[in-house]
Amino acid sequence: MNDRMSLSSGGWAHASGYTPDPSAANPGHYGASQSQLGCHTVLMSVRVSVCHSGIRPLCLPGAGDESLRLQLSMDPGKSGEFRLSLQDSSAAGRSVNISEFDLRMVNYEVKSPKCHELSLVTPPHDRISFNFRCEQEAQEWATVMMSSLREAHRVADAPHVNDAQRLLDTLHLQNSLALQQTEETCTELTRAIEVGDMQAASVFAVKLASQRASLKIQPSVRDYDTTEINLAVVVEDSSSSCCVTVKVFPHMTTAALKQQVFLEYGFHPRVQRWVIGQCLCADQRSLASYGIRQDGDTAFLYLLSARRARLTRHLLQQDQESALLLLSPPPLSLPAAPLPPTSANGPSSQDWRPYTTLPSRLHSNSSSSTGSNALGGSERGNISEIRDLINLEMSQLNQALSPNKTSSQGWSCPSCTYINKPTRPGCEICSTNRPESYVIPGEYRPDALELRRIQQEKEAIRQYQQAKEEERRENFAQLVMMDGHDLVPNPEAVDCRICYLDLQPGEGVLLRECLHCFCRECLSSVIMLSEEPEVACPYRDDTYACTCSLQEREIRALVSAEEYERWLQRGLSVAESRCEGSYHCATPDCSGWCVYEDMVNVFHCPVCRKHNCLICKAIHEGMNCKQYQDDLAARAINDSAARRTTNLLKTLVQSGEAMHCPQCGIIVQKRDGCDWLRCTVCHTEICWVTRGPRWGPRGPGDTSGGCRCNVNNQKCHPKCQNCH
Repeated sequence: MNDRMSLSSGGWAHASGYTPDPSAANPGHYGASQSQLGCHTVLMSVRVSVCHSGIRPLCLPGAGDESLRLQLSMDPGKSGEFRLSLQDSSAAGRSVNISEFDLRMVNYEVKSPKCHELSLVTPPHDRISFNFRCEQEAQEWATVMMSSLREAHRVADAPHVNDAQRLLDTLHLQNSLALQQTEETCTELTRAIEVGDMQAASVFAVKLASQRASLKIQPSVRDYDTTEINLAVVVEDSSSSCCVTVKVFPHMTTAALKQQVFLEYGFHPRVQRWVIGQCLCADQRSLASYGIRQDGDTAFLYLLSARRARLTRHLLQQDQESALLLLSPPPLSLPAAPLPPTSANGPSSQDWRPYTTLPSRLHSNSSSSTGSNALGGSERGNISEIRDLINLEMSQLNQALSPNKTSSQGWSCPSCTYINKPTRPGCEICSTNRPESYVIPGEYRPDALELRRIQQEKEAIRQYQQAKEEERRENFAQLVMMDGHDLVPNPEAVDCRICYLDLQPGEGVLLRECLHCFCRECLSSVIMLSEEPEVACPYRDDTYACTCSLQEREIRALVSAEEYERWLQRGLSVAESRCEGSYHCATPDCSGWCVYEDMVNVFHCPVCRKHNCLICKAIHEGMNCKQYQDDLAARAINDSAARRTTNLLKTLVQSGEAMHCPQCGIIVQKRDGCDWLRCTVCHTEICWVTRGPRWGPRGPGDTSGGCRCNVNNQKCHPKCQNCH
């Protein structure tokens, strides 16, 4: 019985590549009629083609095509009652039974993966072979068929126990009487509570408690406001969101709201999660208990995935069919009967109301007959009502069909064509932006609900801007606070990329430029071992090497004062060696140096306070360059240092890097720039490329002598670089 019940309540998961017949989900397509099947439950139905075999084959019409269908059904009220029917589904919209077999009277055998054989137990032992469309479908059918066949034979082989059946009927009768007493006690309890009789209410409550009755207690609808309101619903899932408006009553329960959304939008109650007022709504509570009282109140609907909600396709289809049957309008002559519950997941019918575009009831202009003519009079009254409805005057019909100018105002969504109110910036259904070309009509006046929405939007924008400004201020304050620290600690646990030790929050150092994190010891070692003035970030991997550098204040905070001074000196030394035009102070053991310019001839060292002559590359305080060079030549006889300096100056003159002044004879040198220079002793202007004076004997402007550069637009030398 476990196999049979699981097959009737569950669904079969179809393999990829196999598409089941859409009609297989509707039991009405399987049997010939409800009278034939009775209250049988269809377990499975498949399309097959029949090939005859055996000694005495059956004569079946259309046996070669695939218009035949095998259908297996059971009677839930009778154990082991299974029916196997062979149907012809070639007729449009319906199936006709060709043969029907009691599963206890047949044998079933799997001949091949796609071919099965059915034979009768009793003479004349007819046989039928079935061919299936695919092996997957044949395997599923064989599983269901064999399980049902075993169950049918098990029940058929069991002895009949009439005493057990009579005992079961007695138990059913006792249960019915107990249920009747429980319902009467519930009614009395309701009356006692309404009139305030606490003593009687306690007596009935004790009686129900002793019976351990399952009850559902909730306030009456009379305690709620029965006015229909517009509920603004924000619908969200894992990837999108939109806003819709749902018409509800405050006394509706959350379960009723889920069922209404299922009917109107197709979202199954299992995938719905409602949040109102920061509370996850329970199915039994009413909307009024969560504060839903007036138009424009907001609720949030979060949609889960079908897999997360454990919603199968079979269950969804079954609940949809039940909902459609409940929405079918009743006959015009009969009052609408109470609707039963849709499913185990849905609420009772009194908790929700179906919506339909048809009138709930046509007003009859003729009285119906009584007695034996009651039904005929009712039918004639219905025909008269329909005739009166059709034979409306044209003026009334035109008036009814004429569009309402007030309600038609608005813009049509370019995505879903929904007509939105003129002042809405986005579509209420799909959130598409309002067309830029649309202009709000000047005569349009928003209603109270629209004005409230606009006010709420303005308030939401104000709150968003306020929150954004507060966040900006907090970020700025945090940035200022962090800027006051030399080192930025790591905010979360990481591992050092050098020693791979785990660093808890605050134990590491987060570099400001690249946000790479290391421990203090590793960064200190990197600083002390670095040969470059800029200490690069040590982050390296197989595909990336960081190009950022440590800041000076980070280095100062990571190493000791001595190491920091040593790092500064190393940087100065590297900068001096790489700088073109640098000059180091001639004082022994002095660390002063400079980068000189063409117009500067003396370097005042800020370390030793000595004056360095950039022309002589020496310190000769109290003497000019000629006196120093003469003294140097005199001392070169006995002084080896002076002799080396004299030889250096001669080498510079011989290589063309220096020359003798044509006026006073001292050695001068051009460091950079144009070919014009001035002697620091006699102040004679010299042309470097011609190695002679720039002007004639009368001084500047005399072109009778000198290099005569630019006379008659002729340069003094092909390699002249603006000696003028």
